[in-house]
Amino acid sequence: MQMDTWNVGGTSLSRHEELITRDIVDDISEDGDNYDLDLDDEDQFNRSSQYIPSDMWLGAYIMMEGVNGDCVHLLYASPCMVDGVQDKSCYKLDRVFWSFKPCIDGFNFCKPIVQVDGTFLNGRYSGTLLTATAQDGNRNIFPLAFAIVEGETQEALIWFFQLLRQYVTPQPNLCMITDRGISIISVLQSEEVGWEGDNLVSVYCIHHIASNFNKKFKNVELKRQLINMDRIPLEKWTQAYDGGKRYGHMTTNLVECINFVLKEARSLLISALVKATFEKTKTWFVERVFKIDTMLRACHYYSEDITTLLRKNQQHSAMCFVERFNAKNSEFDVQELATPQHAFRLPCRHVIVVCSSCHLQMTTFIDPVYNLHTIRKAYQVEFHPIRNEDYWSTYTGPNFIPEPHMRRKNSGQPITTRLRNEIDQSIQNKTKKMVLLSQ
Repeated sequence: MQMDTWNVGGTSLSRHEELITRDIVDDISEDGDNYDLDLDDEDQFNRSSQYIPSDMWLGAYIMMEGVNGDCVHLLYASPCMVDGVQDKSCYKLDRVFWSFKPCIDGFNFCKPIVQVDGTFLNGRYSGTLLTATAQDGNRNIFPLAFAIVEGETQEALIWFFQLLRQYVTPQPNLCMITDRGISIISVLQSEEVGWEGDNLVSVYCIHHIASNFNKKFKNVELKRQLINMDRIPLEKWTQAYDGGKRYGHMTTNLVECINFVLKEARSLLISALVKATFEKTKTWFVERVFKIDTMLRACHYYSEDITTLLRKNQQHSAMCFVERFNAKNSEFDVQELATPQHAFRLPCRHVIVVCSSCHLQMTTFIDPVYNLHTIRKAYQVEFHPIRNEDYWSTYTGPNFIPEPHMRRKNSGQPITTRLRNEIDQSIQNKTKKMVLLSQ
């Protein structure tokens, strides 16, 4: 297999040693033969072997948006065989990885957590869409990277996490929240990925722990008790022992939301799927920038949710008091306070009352990620539109077709159904709450 990488507008990646300009894409060398590859022809990314001249969006995106530093990675196999002869003008496409420059740069100002999950493609070809997601200080979903692979195999996951670590999230001391799949656990600990040396903290989604428990014991009632929790290290699934690394995130709901947003797009061609991620991410960036700028002009220092939470804690702090044992107290240990706000790295009512008693600034104990100025920096790199088709260069490189064995046997789009698993099973005899609405 051959992997070629394009990261334009910044340091060249993979086998490239030259920067890619706005209008020219570097030659890629393979087996001593050079060919021009400016990626203007979208047919190379289609999940169909039929050429569609009007569907060339992805090629234009890679050439134009890539100038800002976006990266696209292709993994393709040997040339196609036509009547027993290799056709080097056509290659089989195995995997695609893409990420947007604004997201790569913006992650430096988000919470240092990454949630990763996969979901099935629903189009004419089978495959898995892998998604890596983070969250900003205003509790907004922050997409990081996407990839289309043949499945959640160990080989595919190693390939995905290598690219994710190298080009999107190279920061140390990250917290990776996963579904505790056997493949993901072994991949994150493998030397190929190399994340162990960067003090990566890998934790598990509590929902998937319950699901795995029920798969083994086949008892919904036991799922509620989870009597085998002592077999899993406490720092992997509890807030009290995670050192605040997970910022209160106990599930992979962020990436699950991304999968839901892309539900319809997962039945489209790769080009349309990439365009959907581009359009949705761009829309989120624009909307959030307008909202943040409005709050900054109103002289707000934190978002509305954080401000409301801090005011609530201040009100509750009136019911607390501080008892002094000597007149020289200058240090206070607040790390043992098991409060939800401590998990989010926000001052709880105990910290607030101590700050008031000792004339300390409460903002000292607020994580800088919640500051509106920090959140604004997460969206400071802007997206840019694709130029008109008349300005595109002529594509002269090889075409790419999908792996034939990944094509679904039945013609047409497959019927999508909601597959229920252990997470969907409700606990029997659970007390139901009713809310009386005022008339």
